[in-house]
Amino acid sequence: MTCDDSCLEADDDDCRLTTRRLVLRDARLADAPAVARLANDLEIAQMTSRIPHPYGMDDASAFLGRTEEELIVAITARGDETFLGLCSLAATATPGTAELGYWIGRPYWGQGFATEAAQAMVDYGFAALELAAIEIRCRVINTASRRVIQKCGFGYVGTGMSTSLAAGRVASETYRMDRRTWQSLKSWCTPR
Repeated sequence: MTCDDSCLEADDDDCRLTTRRLVLRDARLADAPAVARLANDLEIAQMTSRIPHPYGMDDASAFLGRTEEELIVAITARGDETFLGLCSLAATATPGTAELGYWIGRPYWGQGFATEAAQAMVDYGFAALELAAIEIRCRVINTASRRVIQKCGFGYVGTGMSTSLAAGRVASETYRMDRRTWQSLKSWCTPR
């Protein structure tokens, strides 16, 4: 994804982000069947902090009901709106800082959708929400997610332990990007 590939649109309470291949829109309860179908995958659950396994309709509905507490967007294919996964920004204990999270359904792995969605959410977090920093964690064994994080420009902070509902206590890496770094990365893409 190039810097010109994402477009930020916001209509009052609605979030709609478009990229070259994706539309990220507010997640809604109507997405619960697709969320339950794709998230009910042990490998996905073990790589996330908040997805239990097995994962059913009640789990999906409860998660999607939390959209008042955090920004949760559905990652959909531009054109046919096929549901691909979810992406979120959740406030942390540090004012002005949010944690980025995402997952993509197994049928859509390896196509760059996670990177494209994450980059759009990072842009939205800094440009529209005026965040000071965004953090993200991944399991140390999750090389695919680490690649997404690095491609987005996050800097490594450290390794520690975190909790996964499906895998228990796991070793994880924390990454961070502050507003100044984001502005620098965006300026590299600006034609001179």
